[in-house]
Amino acid sequence: MWEDSIPKRRIGTLAPLSATENSAYEFYRIAPKDVMCIYLPVGLKKFSAADVERVFEPIDELIETLLDRDVDIIVQSGVPLPILIGVKAHDRLMEHIAKKSGLPVSSSVTAVVDAAKHLGIKNIALADKWSDQMNSVLGEFFGRKGIKVAGVCSDSMTPDKFLKMNTQNGMDLAYELGSRAIKEYPACDGLYVGGDAWLVLPVVEYLEKEFGLPCISNQDAVLWDCLHKIDYWKPTHVSNRLLAGD
Repeated sequence: MWEDSIPKRRIGTLAPLSATENSAYEFYRIAPKDVMCIYLPVGLKKFSAADVERVFEPIDELIETLLDRDVDIIVQSGVPLPILIGVKAHDRLMEHIAKKSGLPVSSSVTAVVDAAKHLGIKNIALADKWSDQMNSVLGEFFGRKGIKVAGVCSDSMTPDKFLKMNTQNGMDLAYELGSRAIKEYPACDGLYVGGDAWLVLPVVEYLEKEFGLPCISNQDAVLWDCLHKIDYWKPTHVSNRLLAGD
């Protein structure tokens, strides 16, 4: 009787901050109507390796909570967390989640890198709110798939600062950094606009049309990656290359 209203797939997300706002809004704007996202906040407060270790200390409890919600895949959401602890620590965390849960796993950073690889990007420009050190580690993740970083345009902020930014200002900043990155690094063949805390997907769509280059954000990359991993991929109505393709 309720078949058309019941979710067919459930994505379990370890959300980085203490509250989920723009990422949830964007998810339901682009996801198939029968896919649900369960957000479990881990409560990151600082951009530091120590705080990342703190929020993932109860990882088994977090996994069990998502398993209780009958999820089909578990996602470690938020690029800052793995780029604060490094590639090896990220890989160990993902291996542990997969082993403990028995489910497919994904992370924002690996989804973004795999999406860039899928789109044929070889020299990517970055636009985000992270420090030089964090972007350097992000470059290591891209480098594992043979993708070079053409350059970075960043306005480094702490979580407490960017969470106070209103939606309009966040979108304006995302556009400013993204367009500047493409212009300042003309050798780039794609753009990544990083961050879940701001409303960025409409900006990515606009930049892609304006400059004719593939542009990626966390939200589209993670959805694309997760739906492929749980064999539920469907091209969407959203007009960016990643979500409109295969």
